[in-house]
Amino acid sequence: MPPISTPAIVLKVTPYSETSKIVRLLSRDHGLVSVLARGARRARSRSGAGLDLFAVGTVSVRLKTQTDLHTLAGFDLTRGHPHIADDVARFGAASALAELALKCAPAEPHPESFEALEQGLDALDRASPADVDAAALSACWRFVVALGFEPVLDRCAVCGAAVPETVSFSAVQGGALCTTHRADAAHLTRLVPEDRDALRALLDGRWPDPPLDARHAAAHRRLLIAFIRHHLAEDRPLPALAFWDRESWNATSS
Repeated sequence: MPPISTPAIVLKVTPYSETSKIVRLLSRDHGLVSVLARGARRARSRSGAGLDLFAVGTVSVRLKTQTDLHTLAGFDLTRGHPHIADDVARFGAASALAELALKCAPAEPHPESFEALEQGLDALDRASPADVDAAALSACWRFVVALGFEPVLDRCAVCGAAVPETVSFSAVQGGALCTTHRADAAHLTRLVPEDRDALRALLDGRWPDPPLDARHAAAHRRLLIAFIRHHLAEDRPLPALAFWDRESWNATSS
């Protein structure tokens, strides 16, 4: 069988031997793919060139029918993300986004999630230092939306009734709650109009105006992660998301 070729993004790289790597990729046309890159750790390897975390390119793979670990035939790098590698805040956020793809993306082809991941990494790489938090939050929310889990903000997530201007947001229920349903709900997050508008901007791929300060960015991270745990994680550990939430680089460096 000839190799298949598809656009792909590198999500995880693991040394396999002194000379080889196992690489996990999200591909546009074949979903999540694991490949053995033989000889990729050699200094002059052609197959391993460009196989860095978060790299985007076209991968050629020889598919095997008896195993989920296929053989890499080649990887043509389209672009890397050098600013992500050079900045711990960007790297932490990109790792959280990659973890979402690894653990929550469908096994089958899903072009919407591939495009959301690609656009999110690009936005993280080019964001100004002041916009890294917004870029990271928006990238993760856009990936969640691409998977079909957009939170409800303009009506009650349970019954569809009107909601007050200051929203009672339930990560468990999937969004805003009306006066009736919020009475019996636990662990609600209060979103004043400015916070609700900021969340809407992030869901739409825009930066909030006014920009998020460190305190509000941390609150938005907690809301995002609570939503992911209830709707996508299915009790799977998410260490990269937890690390991204725990470390507040912008707050300590500003």
